[in-house]
Amino acid sequence: MTLTALVMVASLGLNVGILAFSTVAAKAGLVFDAVTGVTSTFTDLQKKAAVKDARIVSLTDEVASLKKGPSVTYRGEKRLVKEAVGDTAERVSKRTAIAATRNAGSIVAEAIPYLGIAAIIGVTAWDLKDSCDTMIDLHELDLTFNPDKALDPEATEVCGMKLPSSEEVWADVKTNAADYWRRASDYLPDLPDFEWPSLSDLVFWD
Repeated sequence: MTLTALVMVASLGLNVGILAFSTVAAKAGLVFDAVTGVTSTFTDLQKKAAVKDARIVSLTDEVASLKKGPSVTYRGEKRLVKEAVGDTAERVSKRTAIAATRNAGSIVAEAIPYLGIAAIIGVTAWDLKDSCDTMIDLHELDLTFNPDKALDPEATEVCGMKLPSSEEVWADVKTNAADYWRRASDYLPDLPDFEWPSLSDLVFWD
């Protein structure tokens, strides 16, 4: 028998011996416990090893969780903080991009005398809805960190706004145009002074 073969046989025998000893020691420890009512040293070691293994598993799970980041309850689901923030940012960004395109594309329609009022009301209605949805999205994100916080009263006010009809707007234009123009100039300081256009200035088509 070669030296390598002898070493392999010896190693195998040693492993079998260790396994047999452990098994015998475990059984002996159980018998000792049952007969004497005193916990054996081997049984104590086994229990401590089990507790240690459980602690290692627990710490491993905690480390894995910390690597992922803290989690919160967002829209009724457990989500990572970065996922909650990312979802809110994506919602608001998409809505803002759509609103910008919508407003830019409706400028000419809004400028048509009288008929443009319907376009203005339609676009404004969408803008109000977008503002309401954005406030609600931000509130949902706020709730992940402040679960008891109520919806901002301003959000409730915006979400509850009702727009006038085209006829109501036109009636106000005929009677209170200058007043509304001055109000608008508070938000748009570059607006020119109000002056009713003359019929010669109103060119609908060539």
